[in-house]
Amino acid sequence: MGNIILKITALVCAMALWFYVISLKDFQLKMEVPLTFVKLPETLAIASKPPSTVPVTVEGKPLDLIRLQSQKQSAMVVDLHNAELGSKRIHLDAKNFVAPNFASVHYIEPDNQYLFVDIAVDTRIERSIPIKNNVGFSAAPGYVIVKKPKLMQEALKVSGARNALTRIIDIPTDSLFFDSIKVSKSYSIPLVTEQLPPFVTPSDSVANIYVDIQKIKSKEFHNIPIQLIGFYDRALNTLSPQKASVEITGGEKVIDNISNSDISLFIEYNRFEIEDADSLAPTIKLTLPPDVDRSMSIKAMLVKPDKIKLIKTKTDDDKDEEYRI
Repeated sequence: MGNIILKITALVCAMALWFYVISLKDFQLKMEVPLTFVKLPETLAIASKPPSTVPVTVEGKPLDLIRLQSQKQSAMVVDLHNAELGSKRIHLDAKNFVAPNFASVHYIEPDNQYLFVDIAVDTRIERSIPIKNNVGFSAAPGYVIVKKPKLMQEALKVSGARNALTRIIDIPTDSLFFDSIKVSKSYSIPLVTEQLPPFVTPSDSVANIYVDIQKIKSKEFHNIPIQLIGFYDRALNTLSPQKASVEITGGEKVIDNISNSDISLFIEYNRFEIEDADSLAPTIKLTLPPDVDRSMSIKAMLVKPDKIKLIKTKTDDDKDEEYRI
């Protein structure tokens, strides 16, 4: 038993000695680090697409290198405070390498080639880019969306290089679908900005879309006059009945704001001859406020009775002719 304990103690001491010796030596490590740009004047913007990371070789103590790689606290930083318009190739060396809290770790210049990065600088401008709505909405049974869902902000301000912004047509929202909606409200939808050129900064990351939804309601409007329009002898032609009821189905608030004066019924006189009929369904004209979308808010309109008859009144000559016969 004593021999085993001695052997284990010796092994532990040997390993400790080995780790101590190793920790005194410097090792090199190849790794990818972020490439960042700082101090660019506010009137300028990067117009190219430099890499987001660059490969570097660093040297330091083993434990420091392990911690540095795991904590990802290093970067290659390019100071652009003296940048000018146009393209430029920048040599990256030890002065660009930054590793806070790792003073013993330093950058190793490659033997065979220098590390470069190419960038283009252009004038910074700001544009309002249209937002493209890719969101679908569907009302729950018994409800209706009474107008097209509205983007509360139809355009987004974007800042960046002039030639980069001129290539942007629109900024789409995320493709989402909301169904079974029962309440009017505003939805915050993420914007898809991944396709924007590099170094282009949008003023927001979401778009707000308002959906106006109402319960479906039906209401009947009585004693609506029916007009016979066109060229005809008013003394000899009339309609029967001359008034009708109209049942309208749609959004509750829209229906509640409709009155008899907003509804007109008419039949064109020539239709009776063209369609070879003595009774026809009248045409309904519904006048709504400009901000109401009739195609979405009104679901159905029904006239009662559904057919109106054309009555031809006999003249005195017609009566005399019948009497002679």
